[in-house]
Amino acid sequence: MVLPLLLGDQGSLPFQDCAPALPGRLLGSFLSLSPEYTFVLEDEGGPCGYAAGALHAENFLQQRDSSWLPATRHKYPPDLGTGGSEAVLFFHAEPLAVPQPVLRRFPSLVQLGTAPRVLDVGASRSLALCLLSALRANGSRGVFCQVSDADRQQLSFYSKLGFVALPVAWGSSPGSQLLGRLL
Repeated sequence: MVLPLLLGDQGSLPFQDCAPALPGRLLGSFLSLSPEYTFVLEDEGGPCGYAAGALHAENFLQQRDSSWLPATRHKYPPDLGTGGSEAVLFFHAEPLAVPQPVLRRFPSLVQLGTAPRVLDVGASRSLALCLLSALRANGSRGVFCQVSDADRQQLSFYSKLGFVALPVAWGSSPGSQLLGRLL
């Protein structure tokens, strides 16, 4: 599988025995449920970034929770590997519901990521704009995403794309926030 390369050198991946779960955590639901809005960035070293989205986030999240997530949980039981890796345990945590006001104003979901070796911010920006343009061309009027408060690089990148922190109470997810952008 090529997608683990998005996370860095395969030799440095933690939990080698659970490595197949890593790309599933990042892109599995998007590749299964919304492949038409999944784009990959490549350089001379191969795949090095991605931009994934769902035009109708509410439907996407319902399908993820009712069909994709249960199948993935069956495929990756929590005791897989040495005590269960973070990537495997991710599938067994209950996802937080996105507040309805967010879904009404920002009906599409996006997720962006690049490997540390990508130094050209322009390439990452072009990939993100490609996804945003595709969503807008198909009727979306706004997008949202979840970002860890600790990931300053991602927060800065989304900010430069015009995303702002959404002032909504969002479950009990300490250390992360919802960002939104109108299209």
